[in-house]
Amino acid sequence: MEQYIKKWKTKKNKYSLNRFFIVFLAHALLSFLFVTGLWVCLLSAATALHLILPANAVEHAISDWMATLDGHTAITPGEIPEGAGYAFFDRQNRLLQTNLTGDALQDATELAFSEDQITIRRNASGFFLRMDTDSQHVVVSYQLRASFRPPLLNRLIPNAELFLFLSLLILLIADFLFIALRYARRLNRELQKLAAAADQIRTENLDFTVERTKLSEFNRIMDSLERLKTDLQQSLKEQWAMQQQKKRQLTALAHDIKTPLAIVSGNAELLSETDQTEEQKEYTAFILEHTEQIKRYVTDMLTLSRPDSFSGSVCDIKKLLSASAKDVESLGKKKGLSCLLRMADLPSSLPLPGDNVKRILANLTDNAVQYSPVNGTIYVDACLADNTFVLRIRDEGEGFSKKALAFATTEFYRGDESRSSKEHFGLGLFIARQIVTQAGGTLRLENAPEKGALITVNLPLPSEKDCQVCL
Repeated sequence: MEQYIKKWKTKKNKYSLNRFFIVFLAHALLSFLFVTGLWVCLLSAATALHLILPANAVEHAISDWMATLDGHTAITPGEIPEGAGYAFFDRQNRLLQTNLTGDALQDATELAFSEDQITIRRNASGFFLRMDTDSQHVVVSYQLRASFRPPLLNRLIPNAELFLFLSLLILLIADFLFIALRYARRLNRELQKLAAAADQIRTENLDFTVERTKLSEFNRIMDSLERLKTDLQQSLKEQWAMQQQKKRQLTALAHDIKTPLAIVSGNAELLSETDQTEEQKEYTAFILEHTEQIKRYVTDMLTLSRPDSFSGSVCDIKKLLSASAKDVESLGKKKGLSCLLRMADLPSSLPLPGDNVKRILANLTDNAVQYSPVNGTIYVDACLADNTFVLRIRDEGEGFSKKALAFATTEFYRGDESRSSKEHFGLGLFIARQIVTQAGGTLRLENAPEKGALITVNLPLPSEKDCQVCL
């Protein structure tokens, strides 16, 4: 029974977008009626308190006053009802007194001077009534327009009807904006639930509960996000399992290769020490060369399957750099390569793990050797800048293509024809980037302005040091 009650309450709290907007429109309509009714009540109260005079109030007052007049008795300005204009003329049609101005005064003058028996005139300025006595012509003017009774309000707001209309319009607009913003906040709260779930999935943080909304259409999207989250969780688990299996397979394969490889390499070295013909020496050298190539490949495979953590004590950075420069010249002996090492006031030691720095140097210089032209130069620059060890390695080859700049540090990338090599396995830059990233540093590929490919490594030092500026 409790389950049915809970289910009924859940359904009761949910509604469709159609219902949401219908409720919004109904709420807005009822609110408009309420505001309009409140405005009418306030207007009626102001009229009852004589703060606002009705449009025909002056007309009635003039009618009541005219009923008491005697055509032979002179009229004075004080007798004119409040809110009416007047103009007094003598029998010679000279203006005596008036409170009219502009077109109204001109219309009153024309009516007073008229020889016709017309006593009333209506035009754009309002209504004009002419009354004749024994000694004067009197023209009274009024308009069928509501006005404020207090003189100060009447001066500040000459057109009371326009003011009242604008006040109602402003109240209705303000009321509509209030209701619209209120319902917009409600809708935004439900949209935030969708956005929060989407952000969690985008950041691959899948350990969360999808929050339900009060809109059925949004809940259908939430259901889709829930299914997507579940599928992603399963996919990530499978991907993790595949990665672990891949690492195990790579490790096993590398270890399986190392033993027969050591046997082949050892026997080839023994053969090289025996008396051989020139052809046999060539074959033996060929075996040793390619055996060394396979050793490097196996080493990369082991590094890929078991990446070392970037931790350690202090390394002799100058010694490592000098040894790396000698290795470059040794590896590039067949091409006639030279290495230019420049160290900008480096200290003799840095708080960096030597094995990791050595591996970075080996991978990057090996890459430079492979793609350097014959008799080229490899430039190795090292310095300190802002408590960061900066290493730059440049060759004089063809440089990186646009595709290589984007993908050369990815795993097993060998798609760049301009930098292709039979000894290139697509792991050197990938492994170097892994080690650098693990240290919190950066590895950037670019083409040097002078010529060739330029690789820049920035390794932050783990402690504050007095560092020299990299020139």
